[in-house]
Amino acid sequence: MFSDQTKAALNAKLSPSTVKTREQGGRKVSYVEGWHVIAEANRIFGFDKWTRETVAINCVSEREREIGQAKNPGWGVTYIVKCRIIVDGVDREGCGAGHGIDRDLGQAHESAIKEAETDAMKRAFMTFGNPFGLALYDKTQCNVGDDAPNPVSIISKNEFMVECREA
Repeated sequence: MFSDQTKAALNAKLSPSTVKTREQGGRKVSYVEGWHVIAEANRIFGFDKWTRETVAINCVSEREREIGQAKNPGWGVTYIVKCRIIVDGVDREGCGAGHGIDRDLGQAHESAIKEAETDAMKRAFMTFGNPFGLALYDKTQCNVGDDAPNPVSIISKNEFMVECREA
């Protein structure tokens, strides 16, 4: 199904320079950004060799709320999305959540949907291997290492180049 070169890329360690952290629920959480996942998919599979499909979008919360220290009136919205990734006949699905807060209800919905779609896409891609963030699900992160390639740099609309630098 996948070439030996593709399998090797999927088994490669995740570059620590691509790992970000944030506070969530009082603890530190590691993640990779959505643009990085797309860049890795383009690098490993080819930009025209994979597809993403949003399977389901559900608004699970919409309520008025105060925003910021000034307690301005606004909206809080939450969506759950299911996404499917198809690569060379292999389908993988992931679910994600997104939260939007804005003074404008439409903007809150837009932000929440985008975040949920990106989260679902990352969770679906994660099942393909370490370069997509699978390595972060292991608490020891033993598959995060210095020998992994850095993200793809876009040269032009149709050309890609892998940049390998010291982390």
